[in-house]
Amino acid sequence: MAKAIGNGSIIEKARGVWEVQVSLGRDPITGKYPRKSRTVRGTKAEARRVRDQIRRELEDGLKVEADKVTLRQFSKEFIAAKRASGKASRHTIDRDEAKLNFMCEMLGDMPLKSIDARTVETLYREIRKRREAQGRRCGNTTLHSYHVILKALMRKAVDYDLISRNPCDRVDAPPVDKASRKGLPTEDAAILLAHINAEEKRAVNSLIEKEGRQRDWGASEDRSYLLGMRDVCYILAVRVGLATGMRLGEVLAITWGAADFERSQISVAQSLGPDMLPKVPKTEAGRRTVAVDAVTMAHLKAWKALQADLLDDLCLTVDDTTPAFCSATGGWLDKSNFQRWWRVFRENAGFPTLKFHELRHTQATQLLANGIDLKTIQSRLGHAKASITLDFYAHAVPENDEKAARLIGNLFQSDSKQPEAIPLPKGA
Repeated sequence: MAKAIGNGSIIEKARGVWEVQVSLGRDPITGKYPRKSRTVRGTKAEARRVRDQIRRELEDGLKVEADKVTLRQFSKEFIAAKRASGKASRHTIDRDEAKLNFMCEMLGDMPLKSIDARTVETLYREIRKRREAQGRRCGNTTLHSYHVILKALMRKAVDYDLISRNPCDRVDAPPVDKASRKGLPTEDAAILLAHINAEEKRAVNSLIEKEGRQRDWGASEDRSYLLGMRDVCYILAVRVGLATGMRLGEVLAITWGAADFERSQISVAQSLGPDMLPKVPKTEAGRRTVAVDAVTMAHLKAWKALQADLLDDLCLTVDDTTPAFCSATGGWLDKSNFQRWWRVFRENAGFPTLKFHELRHTQATQLLANGIDLKTIQSRLGHAKASITLDFYAHAVPENDEKAARLIGNLFQSDSKQPEAIPLPKGA
């Protein structure tokens, strides 16, 4: 049974100073009648408005302590709950915590219930101003990410009965900047593949020569790492990325159990995060099987045999759980180290600004340009909806629009005879 909330009382403590008290009803456990009080400086009419506001809040189910909970205090509780839930990676939570800490520099000591839509909009302007003053870019996408985490925090505060409504619901979310998704033209993709072939051959030969010398010197026993192992794995990861359109984290998380050489396909069941720990895909569509061309699978099969021979020197056995692209000690590769290697490789290959993710865009645009159906492309890329694939890549193939125009122009012609052109005015 809900406790009955009293009408409240107003007591003048001094001239222009009022103490507003509202009874919370009888506590069924202690038998006492706790009260919520607040001091108001102003007129008695202002004190009445405060009393009525307290009553409305209590009737709406807000907690008694809601007045005192600040953004800074609740941010800590919110982040702790996110960590305990295990639904987000440590990297994601650390990033969210950094954003909340930045917002708390401006609003941290303000009670949650005092933050309204106007305050939120002012906060966003201040975030942009401060970041740009620090020499840090703050586009709409960046500002949108602050909106997302603040809105989630406020939604949790509503769930905890600390505020009655989410102020972010009344704010227009900063629009996300439309990403420029570039893919390599066919000719450039062919040039890149030639560099991949050359670098793979160089890296494999260098690895074999180094390990051969180690064995000649009798250094094979009691070793903890293999010289040159990472270079081979890095370039093979690029080969798979270009061949499949998989994300970098997905490529680096491939184990030999995911590679089916008989069916020539790779199963995507996990992704490697910045913390070098594999995690399951965010959506069910992310769990997929991707067909791979025979040449790429042949390179992987040869590498698996060589890797098994080399890891044996570390007393490691290659099985279904072994990373296909491993570190010098046979474990997971570090994405940061890969990115440093990638910057050097792309420069040497003649693509100084190429991002690894653009190999994914290359896959999508080339498949679209060559008439592969949208559902197949959606499945290969692991998009949850075909609309995502369309939004990302449909604009990237303008020649398809030209094909459509030619098709419509020819489709309704009853014969091959061209209609007579409209005669032009004289002098035109």
